[in-house]
Formats: sequence, structure tokens, C-alpha cells
Amino acid sequence: MIGVLKSELFKLRTTRATKIVVLSSILLPAIIFTLTSLFTFKNSEVVDSLAAMVGNFAPLTGLLLGVVGVLCSTQEYSQGTIRITLVATPSRLKVFVAKLLTTVVVSVTSSLLMLVLCLVPSQMILSSRTTTSKEIDLTFEVIGSDIRVLFSAVILSAFLSILGLSLGLIFKSSPGAISALLIWPTILEGMVFGLLEVALDNNVMKFAPVQGNGFRLIAASIGTDENTWLVSLTYFSAFVAVFTVLGAVLFTRRDA
Repeated sequence: MIGVLKSELFKLRTTRATKIVVLSSILLPAIIFTLTSLFTFKNSEVVDSLAAMVGNFAPLTGLLLGVVGVLCSTQEYSQGTIRITLVATPSRLKVFVAKLLTTVVVSVTSSLLMLVLCLVPSQMILSSRTTTSKEIDLTFEVIGSDIRVLFSAVILSAFLSILGLSLGLIFKSSPGAISALLIWPTILEGMVFGLLEVALDNNVMKFAPVQGNGFRLIAASIGTDENTWLVSLTYFSAFVAVFTVLGAVLFTRRDA
């Protein structure tokens, strides 16, 4: 099992597209957050903690890491090397578990790096700005009571990467899987549940698996008419679990 896991990690490390997407998931939020700390919050108090604000970038990082999950499962199909993998490791379940663990390790590591590269430079920049004569009144909080947001950002990234891996195994095609991964949470889900909300005159968005529950995990505050954090996690994890099981079944049973 260790050998199969090392093999999957090696495949990701040596693929240019995967490295670009992983670096983008880490550096894009870090650069934007650092620039925000440099040029905003002049002569005022930073209302939200830095942890709460960095949570706004968690969906971006999560979706990009979901693309990494797609690439982990589809690149071998597109290159025709999946047959070599299955000949070397006849147990398809073992290969699936190795791919699953690989995506989780990469996504958790990447999301943690993103959080560190957002929070540490921003804290240093804002601390430096408070010492200048013009911005002496600038006050801010790094984490405060929002540590749950940081924890949730890691969970969101891990789950979206698993969802991407599963969609890749279902579609066996990068374009199809990436389209489903990006279009459903960002466009279609909002349209479908938004129309249902208007038609039923009720808050049905709380039943939306990704926007209404997955992305709500990193919200700094939860409204009275919204799901609790634990309920949102249950809905979202069940949604991901359905595709994970379907992807595993199709991978272990259909032809390569």
C-alpha cells in the first residue's frame, strides 16, 4: 500500500498541470490577501479578524484543489497509462484508496500553506502599519474567536478535492469532470435553489449541498434560519460521500 501511495504522489509531483494548479491554490489567495493588508484599512479598525477574512478565499482554494483531484484520477485515462497502473497493482480498491489519500494529503497541506501565507505576512504588515504616525489607530485581531473558520477551510479543501477525484473517476475525462466541479457550485446550484426559494417563498438554500452547506462551513457567523455548522458538515459530507462511493464502484468494476 505504501508503494502505491508513493507512486500516486510521484505522479502528481511530476505533472506540470497539477503543480500549476496547486501553486495557484496557495499563492493567489496569499497575494490578494497580502495586497489587501498593504493598501486597505487606513486609519480604522479591522472589524473582522484576519482568520474570518481569509475564510473568504477558502472556496477558491478548495475548488482549485478539486481540480487537482480531477487530474489525479483522469490524467492516466487521457494518457492511456491507467492500464499500466492496474497491471502493476491488480487490486483496484487499493489504487482507489491510494488516490484518495493522495488527494487528501495534497489538499490539506496546500490549504494549510495558504492559511499560513495569508495570515503571517498580513499580520506583519498590519503590525508594521500601526507603528507609523499616520496609521497609529489601526487595530486588528488575527484569529480571536474565529479559529473554527481556519479548521473549516481545511475541511472544505479536503472534501472538494475528494469530490473532484470522484467526478474524474465517473467521467474519465478532465474537461467533463472539471466543468461539473466548477459550474455546479458556482452557477447552477445558485440558480436552481434560488428559483426554488422564490417559488416556495422559503429558505431552501440551506439544502444546497455546496453553496448552502459546504461554503457555509467557513462563515464567521451563522444566522438563525441557517443550518448549524454540524448540520452543514453532515449535508456536505453526505453529498461528497455519494459521489465517492459511485466513483469507487465505477472504478473497480468497469473497463479501464
